[in-house]
Amino acid sequence: MEILSIFEEQIKGIYLARFVDCPFYNTPETYETELDKIQEEFQDPLFVRNFIKSTASGWKKGDYKNVSLSHLAYDVLVEAADLFDKLDEVQEETQTENCFDILFDNFKGLSENEKYDNPGRRKMYTYQHNSYLRLYGVLLGDNCLIITGAAIKLVGKMQDSTALKLELDKMSYLITWLKDNNITDTTDFKP
Repeated sequence: MEILSIFEEQIKGIYLARFVDCPFYNTPETYETELDKIQEEFQDPLFVRNFIKSTASGWKKGDYKNVSLSHLAYDVLVEAADLFDKLDEVQEETQTENCFDILFDNFKGLSENEKYDNPGRRKMYTYQHNSYLRLYGVLLGDNCLIITGAAIKLVGKMQDSTALKLELDKMSYLITWLKDNNITDTTDFKP
């Protein structure tokens, strides 16, 4: 597991995960971080279309089963651009303002029970309502969110999609790794 910073000499804000030597998943070698991977995938029309059609998406058994593939793919591509714009804004704000409030307001607890877990699983929506995309990460302390990945969510529950189950597992793995390595805040990250 590697944790990488976005800004040089960063001590707070958003960090990026790279899964290395994880028993069930590794960040592909062609990408430096999970964010690099999702930025490329979610802006690729062929990837988005093929993912929605795959059984991993849960599309045919989910909330959007009656929406056409073309419509869904187009909406996901538009939303992806908005998601990365929103993430850029959050990254910049965490460097200059009260980091915890910005991270806590933008990244919601994965469930109500996890709202205050530390470290805790978090998700960020692109829009207030009807977002297809979720950005996932782990909130560590009061000044750090580590992005573990993202997914296209077309089902009601994460357990109804293999792609979403993988995102759950990645967040849980990172939490265990942080605890096993006694990492409680960004000062514990090794350069």
